[in-house]
Amino acid sequence: MLELLFGVLRGAGSRVRHALRRVLLAAGTAGLAWWVATLVLGSPGAIFAPIAAMVSLLDEPGARGRRAFRVIGGVLVGVAVGEVLVRHLDVGPWQPALAVLVAALLVTTASTNPLPIIQAGVAALLVIALHAPQSGFSRLFSALIGGALALLVSQVVITPSPLRMLARAVRPALTPAAEGLRGAAAALRAGSAEDAWRTLERVRRGHFELAEFDTARQSARTLARHSLRGRRQRGEVRALDRRLTGVDPVHTDAVLVARAAHKLLVRRESPVGELPRAVDDLAEALEGFAADPLSADGNRRARDLAEPITHLDPAALPAPSAELATEVRLLAHDLHALTR
Repeated sequence: MLELLFGVLRGAGSRVRHALRRVLLAAGTAGLAWWVATLVLGSPGAIFAPIAAMVSLLDEPGARGRRAFRVIGGVLVGVAVGEVLVRHLDVGPWQPALAVLVAALLVTTASTNPLPIIQAGVAALLVIALHAPQSGFSRLFSALIGGALALLVSQVVITPSPLRMLARAVRPALTPAAEGLRGAAAALRAGSAEDAWRTLERVRRGHFELAEFDTARQSARTLARHSLRGRRQRGEVRALDRRLTGVDPVHTDAVLVARAAHKLLVRRESPVGELPRAVDDLAEALEGFAADPLSADGNRRARDLAEPITHLDPAALPAPSAELATEVRLLAHDLHALTR
């Protein structure tokens, strides 16, 4: 029971750490947007500024620019619809439903993304709820202030390096593969099919990390195109991104190595020659590369470890070990290419 509770708490803590920076950035910008809009427009119209700023900045860095434009568009449509209904129709219980319906349908003429549709509906409802003798333009300007501040913060002031973002994403993506290779080498030395099976299952579950890696690559590409800092790094980001297309094949190769090791041990065969050492060397190469893909020394060390293994001759080995050697050699080739 305690172990389960600690697991839940660790998971919650991990999620909080992952989101903390985004939440702090969104909260700080929302406060700034409220202050600026209050100074310029007064209250209660200022409420739309922190809403636009907060919603725009709660996404991953690469998506914030598009999100800000979607939020601004949705809020502007919702405010306009709400103002028309409040000024020209009687107040009644049907008015909120009509406001949401009209605002959402207007936004869908341009986009089916749920974010601007939701923002349009919420903004229309807020206009009705906050109905006061003030100009509708103040609410529109309030939303523009919040969205503009979000764009300024996310695209100019606090923009992460897309190059470093891409490099940092490599380690968690390749960790299951490296751990799988270490486990496979240990299982081969111990002759344990059970350990080899657990190792194989660990590597197979690495598709979750690969999915997050693909998301990080997309964010880095977006930042390289649309942020000031990213544009300065665009060439380096493109070069690293092209090279990192080799991450998926390397992970697949690691799965095949772990599966071949398990298959060999199930047959109660012992690996021939230096195959366990070769698997360990590939794990070390993978760990060194993943630690910092931008390091020339790390890349060179990984190539030096992988290069001799590319010359393995499976034909010279008996059948069970030959299958494992084939997968090990394929991994060495793909890792050598990844680190060039």
